[in-house]
Amino acid sequence: MPFDFSQIRDQRFIDELKKSPHLLNHIENYTARGNPLPLFTEQLQAEHKKLKEPNLLYPIAEQVYIHINPHTSSDDGYMEYIIVEPDAPDRKIMECADKMFAVQSADLIPPVEITERFNMVETYLKEHVDLTDAAVNYDTIGDIYKLKTLPVQKKDWVGLRHHFLQRRAGVGILDPFLADPNLEDISIIGAGNVYVIHKSFGALKSPLFLGVEEIDELIISMSEQFGKTVSHAKPVVDAVLPDGSRINIVFGKDISRRGTNATIRKFASTPLSITQVLSSKALDFREAAYMWMMLAEGMSVFINGETASGKTTTLMALTAFIPSNWKIVTIEDTPELTLPHSNWITEATRDTGHENSSVTMFDLLKAALRQRPNYIFVGEIRGAEANIAFQAMQTGHPVVSTFHAANMTALIQRITNPPMLIPKTNVENLNIGLFQGAVQGPGGKRVRRVLSINEILGYNPEGGNIMFIPVFNWDPGTDEVKFRGRGSSALFVQKVLEKRGMHKKDEGLLYEELELRAKILQRMMEKRIFNFYDVFDSISHCREIGLDAFYKELESL
Repeated sequence: MPFDFSQIRDQRFIDELKKSPHLLNHIENYTARGNPLPLFTEQLQAEHKKLKEPNLLYPIAEQVYIHINPHTSSDDGYMEYIIVEPDAPDRKIMECADKMFAVQSADLIPPVEITERFNMVETYLKEHVDLTDAAVNYDTIGDIYKLKTLPVQKKDWVGLRHHFLQRRAGVGILDPFLADPNLEDISIIGAGNVYVIHKSFGALKSPLFLGVEEIDELIISMSEQFGKTVSHAKPVVDAVLPDGSRINIVFGKDISRRGTNATIRKFASTPLSITQVLSSKALDFREAAYMWMMLAEGMSVFINGETASGKTTTLMALTAFIPSNWKIVTIEDTPELTLPHSNWITEATRDTGHENSSVTMFDLLKAALRQRPNYIFVGEIRGAEANIAFQAMQTGHPVVSTFHAANMTALIQRITNPPMLIPKTNVENLNIGLFQGAVQGPGGKRVRRVLSINEILGYNPEGGNIMFIPVFNWDPGTDEVKFRGRGSSALFVQKVLEKRGMHKKDEGLLYEELELRAKILQRMMEKRIFNFYDVFDSISHCREIGLDAFYKELESL
């Protein structure tokens, strides 16, 4: 019985169903089980996040869709993340296409950039496929290695193109996951289902089930693209995929009981801006204005929190506050930072397993001191490199880094004990400790919040402890930020006034400036200045013309 299109009021949905037989087949099977039609949207919106049962369908690529299914029969509490993609063509078609490509692509040099690689393979496929209306018997087409073009029935073209590109240009069955900009993490736990962390709907389960051998084949194939050997001899690997996503692999059943596991952390090609972070209430306008003032004056900051608390997102968003003509050096184990500054040097460690050829965080931090940067960004400080970082701060090179610590006490304990062993008298070179976490917000949903911003005052020899004051604190009861008010910032008095050549009596002017900067950020958010680079340009323009003039410009927009 033909599908009844009259039950759908959205013409865009009807057009997609008519264009994509595999989507129509999925919807027919889904509704036949008594489930309601999903809501089709071309792009997820803020209001979709508020749905208790988000039965949603959205496209992520040409004729590839994601269905968020709350009506699952599973009792494990997970909603489903269903990938709806073109059906794979007959096995013989793929075998013939693979054999032809193996011969005819010998002279092709695959580009490093992933989009160019897809374009090259798609161009090859179009030039070497002859579409026909009639069915093709691949047992009688002759010697495949001598054919110049492969006959393919038109109805098989979409499936062949999609799956051939996945295998030859992408990373196979994980391609649709990587193509979805709404995902944060993709988790292969070993033999079993693939799980994802969705930006709007949290943890979801994919129906895609992988076996032990299937995972090993996938990981070894992917390792060719990210240029690191994965084997039983070197089972733990961190690497970067061609699209910029970070992958961590633990290889082999002898280490991971359920088989090889892998976690992919996705990064947007354009990071979230500070106005986007503000719109999510991860921090408030006054906190952001405070960090604006501190970073513009070259303060050293550690952004602290547990894994997946949003540390790196916050760090990149705050870079908009660093003057555009400053030189920045970033040092990371796995490159993931994106900065808007033109005078930016990005460096990464190299682990070859040999002391003479490996390059450590310690090595790169030492080199950075000779590069005369205005700021040094370290992806994460966790070892002996902390000594060089604190030496850099002491010699006037401010450092920004992420760090694993839940609060100021834990931060101080970690940096003053092995393996870091920073003398307590040197801890005051770090100016600010910002702490954030993933917490339970309104409605029971997990949200990211900056929990506190603390100023480090210095070492108290009488008590043998490090003194600090929390300038901002998040109140879980009201989901609001508590500010200690005027006179609460020691850095305003000890650092900012001095750097600006101002007097102690001018301290009140800094708090007035703080409020004006907070108003500017609020107005920028209200005016929907959200793009990462647009925000950076706006802040740079503000620095050129002054706070008052820029605020007036915003008011007139």
